[in-house]
Amino acid sequence: MSTLRVRIAYTKMEEAKYIAHLDLTKVFERALRRAGVRLAYSEGFNPHPKLAFGSALAVGVEGAQEYLDIELEQEIELDELLGRLQEQLPAGIRIIEGRQITSAAKALMAVLNSASYQVRANLSLPLKDEKLQESIAAWLAREHVPYLRYSKKGKVEKDIRPWVKELSGKIQGEEAVFEIEVEMGNQGSVRPEEIVASLCDMGNLPLDLEHLRIKRTGIYVSYNGQKLSPLDEASGK
Repeated sequence: MSTLRVRIAYTKMEEAKYIAHLDLTKVFERALRRAGVRLAYSEGFNPHPKLAFGSALAVGVEGAQEYLDIELEQEIELDELLGRLQEQLPAGIRIIEGRQITSAAKALMAVLNSASYQVRANLSLPLKDEKLQESIAAWLAREHVPYLRYSKKGKVEKDIRPWVKELSGKIQGEEAVFEIEVEMGNQGSVRPEEIVASLCDMGNLPLDLEHLRIKRTGIYVSYNGQKLSPLDEASGK
């Protein structure tokens, strides 16, 4: 039986940011079923729908351009598929674009290796932009930035500096706005809140770390100086 494989770019904004990653699978599976679209299933004793997401978002983090691969057990026009699917999705999840991909296209998790974020932090005290820029420059100039993580196994110190590709920031009214790009890989990555927390600690910056507003602005395939979206990478552009 012939199948159709599609890669979709979508948003996960506003109230949808509180949908956990495992629940997101159920949201799309239910939406596709209600749209009258036949999903392809894996074989074996415990078949599951062929839905494959990009890197998971933490609950409470918005996503401006996330990605999903779906495989269907039917032929359908792409525009019709996207339209029918969008009608069944909850508020905050909006389809941006979709493209048909071949069976040879690599899985999202196999190719995604960088992500960009915007982080907004309220100022607990006045902060001059000059002080912020000095702190960012000093952070970037360091070869190592140790950060203490807490897990079920206890405290673990990790060097987060190698994971940070870009870091910039500015003062906007009563908040600081940061633009961050990080590497992702099999060995892990670094969370944007960890970067801002370490910057705040090293620069003694008056930032409210308890109420950060984080948005992932993109996830990419970076290779040989190029940064492609997963849609472009899969279509060979």
